[in-house]
Amino acid sequence: MGNPVLQLGNSANWDLFYSTTVEAVISSNGESYTPIPTITVPTLLESHIIATSVSCSNSKPTWYFGGFINQRINLGLTVGGLPDSDAVQKRRLYLNRLTLIVFPRLVPTYAVSIDVPKWFQNVTFSLFEYTGIESDSTEDLINQIKNVDLPRIESKIDALH
Repeated sequence: MGNPVLQLGNSANWDLFYSTTVEAVISSNGESYTPIPTITVPTLLESHIIATSVSCSNSKPTWYFGGFINQRINLGLTVGGLPDSDAVQKRRLYLNRLTLIVFPRLVPTYAVSIDVPKWFQNVTFSLFEYTGIESDSTEDLINQIKNVDLPRIESKIDALH
């Protein structure tokens, strides 16, 4: 397999897949809060190319880390009595900017979850799925040989007869 050939710069190739805002639970006296738990996206993704945006309204200018996104793949195994174990690919997210993520294409669909830093009192998270044309550089070269070069060579051989 060669390198993927994508059209990432075309906004028509991206669909907003999921967006949410979550607030930490603040204590009754307002002096402490319970950290935001793992956010699980409730539907399965098909594209292995996604982009994410993470923001926190009370973030400090020195904060750059936005958490982790976890790819969860159903393995169909039962281990220790727990069915449907997950394999996890983890990628770092950046605060207040888009992060491009290319997960390995292991299965047709997968789930994702987001872990945000425990010091976030709120988070707004958006997930975009790449829906554009995706080809492979090796596949493109094979098609070039098959559809252009080979017919040209055959026509030259036919001309010699």
